Amino acid sequence: MTHTPVSLHTALDELHGHPLIVAHRGDWRSLPENSVAAMLSARDIGADMVEIDAQAIADGTLVVIHDDTLERTTGATGAVADLGPDALSGLRLRAGAGGADAPLTDHALPTLEAMLEALRGKVLLNIDTKHARDLDAVAHLVLAMGLQDQVLLKMTVTRPGQFTDAPWYGKLAFMPLCMGLPKGALVETILPIAEAGGSRLIELDFHDLAEVTALSEALAAHGTGLWVNTLDPVHSLDLQDSRALADPAQVWGRLIDAGVRAIQTDQSAALARHLGREAATAKA
Repeated sequence: MTHTPVSLHTALDELHGHPLIVAHRGDWRSLPENSVAAMLSARDIGADMVEIDAQAIADGTLVVIHDDTLERTTGATGAVADLGPDALSGLRLRAGAGGADAPLTDHALPTLEAMLEALRGKVLLNIDTKHARDLDAVAHLVLAMGLQDQVLLKMTVTRPGQFTDAPWYGKLAFMPLCMGLPKGALVETILPIAEAGGSRLIELDFHDLAEVTALSEALAAHGTGLWVNTLDPVHSLDLQDSRALADPAQVWGRLIDAGVRAIQTDQSAALARHLGREAATAKA
């Protein structure tokens, strides 16, 4: 079984020949979302990178959870921001994507520090910091742990140069999120953001695939690639996972032909098979 080298610098340099498969919240179809085990399983079924969510609890400790509340994915209730550190040790994750009917498991709600340590040297990570107020703390933790060549940060960016004055900028890879732009605005809006920030990847959604191709060509001179989601809840046009399972060439293949170099999916194994990756297994 082979994986992309666990060096973000190398992976970004190889994007043209090796587009990234990004597992959305890990292999949550088999294990609790945002659990350590789900991330390792995602790697084993073909993901090059795993996406995790991070935010702070009451004392500033960073935990790996998507929602602002605890109900869907854990056995507790209330706001994540109000959670005390003493409650973490007994907090367990619900199976899969959670929900009131999902049973509790033995998997603990991980702190970001514990997640990073568990995945050290094993798989690339994309950290989706849920609130801009926590971004500096996330960046400082990654730097303190020496994992800057394994982690890609991201946050919504609306103007060129946003975040470039942060003390961590340039020491960590950062991906702007440029979502919700109107048709016809991709190149004129995203190109200046890429030029000002020096980012190697930019996440976007779109209304016209030809516009994505034009943006990809414009960004090529800057060594910047495009990241697109094909998640059933979050996708562009009809380019979504459920359709890709029936006809991967018409979804993932069209995106890659348009210049997309990272695809975030809930179907990592199927995408790995489509790309001919040795890590693909029957666990789709």
